[in-house]
Amino acid sequence: MAALDTVADYVNYARVLLQDQVNSPYRYPDADLLMALNMAFPEAKKLRPDLFLTVTGIPFFTAVDTTPVPWNPMYRLPIIYFMCGQAQVRDDEGLQDQRAAAFLGLFATKLSTAT
Repeated sequence: MAALDTVADYVNYARVLLQDQVNSPYRYPDADLLMALNMAFPEAKKLRPDLFLTVTGIPFFTAVDTTPVPWNPMYRLPIIYFMCGQAQVRDDEGLQDQRAAAFLGLFATKLSTAT
């Protein structure tokens, strides 16, 4: 698994789980995955406010680049699951709804337990 240290790492790994690695163009644009990353942290704070005790504010990112993501390494994968769930929610296919629900469920479950 990727180290998940930067915004680009999060977006790239989400693409792996979304099976969206062919870039002409991507099925899920960078802007959509970046928005999902930014949406993940307020949702995480609702579930686990204790994880934000050492973080100043809620992280927010403006570009898919090498900006570090200040987040506990034990809880990085749930953020990816949230990103994937949000990306899949927008799809029209019924099968995608099931995948979206599964990813969002994993987000909540994994965030609530030590991974």
